[in-house]
Amino acid sequence: KIALSLHILKKHYKPGQRWIVYCEDKTQLKKIVALLLSKLPDADIKEYYSDMPGDRDETLKAFSRFGGIVVSIKCLDEGVDIPSTTHAIILASSKNPREFIQRRGRVLRKYPGKTYSWLYDAIVIPDDSDSDSINSDKIICGELSRAIQFASWSDTPTANTHLKMIAAKYNIDIGDLSNYSVEDE
Repeated sequence: KIALSLHILKKHYKPGQRWIVYCEDKTQLKKIVALLLSKLPDADIKEYYSDMPGDRDETLKAFSRFGGIVVSIKCLDEGVDIPSTTHAIILASSKNPREFIQRRGRVLRKYPGKTYSWLYDAIVIPDDSDSDSINSDKIICGELSRAIQFASWSDTPTANTHLKMIAAKYNIDIGDLSNYSVEDE
């Protein structure tokens, strides 16, 4: 997922945009920040987490005013209003409906001059050599149910096509994925 975040940002990031990268934990956050600082030297990279050094409020004010990339863990999930956010990469897959809703809500808010939001949800598909087929199927179904919900709201018609191809590869009936819905938990 770390390499994927760099790939997405190198391909799509433009100065002035406002990106959030949601990480699983502080270790992943630190690795991504270090990678982005070395590979995207012109980007304004900010860390945001509960016990970070510096002033969290000032970090968000600067982000809202000037843009850049905020690499964060859970503390941007709830109670933080930054409607100017244009893009998000979700590397920390959450089955918790509250976190799921809050994370996508950071980027989907209306803001003057913002007509679209871009949301990249990195899904995990177990290695074909994984011997625990039942557990692998649960992981795939959980990931696909969340991703298909995102894709259903998308203006990108190929998003659902790619997800349907993944489901077909693993013999998963997309109609059965409602049993794994994040929103219903």
